[in-house]
Amino acid sequence: MATIGIIQARLGSTRLPSKILAPLAGRPMLELIAHRLRPSRVREWWLATTSDPADDITEAWGHSLGLRVFRGDDENVLSRFTAIIRERDPEWIVRVTCDNPFVSGEAVDLLLDARAELGGDHPLIEFAHDPKGSRRLPLGFAPQLARADAVLATESEIPEDQPHHRAHVLSWLAASCSAKCCPVPQHWPERPGWRWTVDTFLDLAMARSAFELFESAAGTSAIAIRYPEMVALLDQAPEIVAENIDVEQKQLVEG
Repeated sequence: MATIGIIQARLGSTRLPSKILAPLAGRPMLELIAHRLRPSRVREWWLATTSDPADDITEAWGHSLGLRVFRGDDENVLSRFTAIIRERDPEWIVRVTCDNPFVSGEAVDLLLDARAELGGDHPLIEFAHDPKGSRRLPLGFAPQLARADAVLATESEIPEDQPHHRAHVLSWLAASCSAKCCPVPQHWPERPGWRWTVDTFLDLAMARSAFELFESAAGTSAIAIRYPEMVALLDQAPEIVAENIDVEQKQLVEG
């Protein structure tokens, strides 16, 4: 099935501006994410950024990394995704945010494998939660796979008084349908209490410490390290995990 990947990124994030170019393991975060996603079976990756002049540099970085680039509305991130969908006409899209440097091509491929098992009738595929609906993996280790026509349909479905769903792209789809679950591999340790997203200075400090650890460990690299190895190393460095453990995640309605 025709699948494209879309990474959303902008310099003007509210809590930590310019974080997408903050260095992790000697690379801007956007570059690190692009390299970590490259081994996936998704061969066409897009960078969806804004038309704000500040994101001229974001566009330049995207092109330098071999990404296709689309620029559009600052707040209505959904409109950037739907514009790319209309241009490329895929059957499916993978959504990744530039807040999440721990994401990997392996995780994306697991979503594609789950789609093959489930068939093409499900509009949204995400990693499995436990029976109570709680997350099983760290916050931020969560690419999503969505059927392109279902994403297009949400443009006319989202109420005008709920613009936060346009900022979060797939939140309306997740709320209005039953997302199918991609099984978490049995050998993947579950760490739902960990925070692997970068939204504050404390998050960035944690990510920096983590990727320095990954780079320094024998037999690993920040680009290629897999989820089980990341967890194993961080289990031995609880002080790194603790750096941002108390940061509160923004509510959905805050955009």
